[in-house]
Amino acid sequence: MAAQSEKHKKCSKEQRDEIEKLQKMKADYDVQLVEMLQQVKDLSESNTSLQHELDELKVATQAIVDMVDISEEDAEAPFFLVEQLQKVPQGIMKYLSKTTRQYVSHVLGLVKFYLPQANLAPLGEGLNPDSDEGKFDEYLGEVKPVANRIADSLEQDA
Repeated sequence: MAAQSEKHKKCSKEQRDEIEKLQKMKADYDVQLVEMLQQVKDLSESNTSLQHELDELKVATQAIVDMVDISEEDAEAPFFLVEQLQKVPQGIMKYLSKTTRQYVSHVLGLVKFYLPQANLAPLGEGLNPDSDEGKFDEYLGEVKPVANRIADSLEQDA
């Protein structure tokens, strides 16, 4: 009987050791679970924040895309927003070119109106390479106030 009692104590101690080991493992797993749940919560918050930022970027991008005319051949093709945004610089350049041509035409029309005998053809060639740039800068200074008034009048007409 003493042998059985000794065997029982030994078994009981082994079981207590095993239970203690399992309890430590469970405690470690509980800590890991809490850490993982916190990571999931942090990732969820980060994802929500990124989604909000993406939504704001989409709105801002759409506003930029809407300001620029897309060429007629591209207008029929369905584009993703990023593809439309990639076409914006080209659209801006077209707009600037068109607007510049309109302003230059307007100014040259004014020159021709007040000086019908003026030969405007050499203006299309640009500045004569033999010209005095200092003199040209002086002329620019003289005409700047007039140019500003013309631009102001064009802006009022728009």
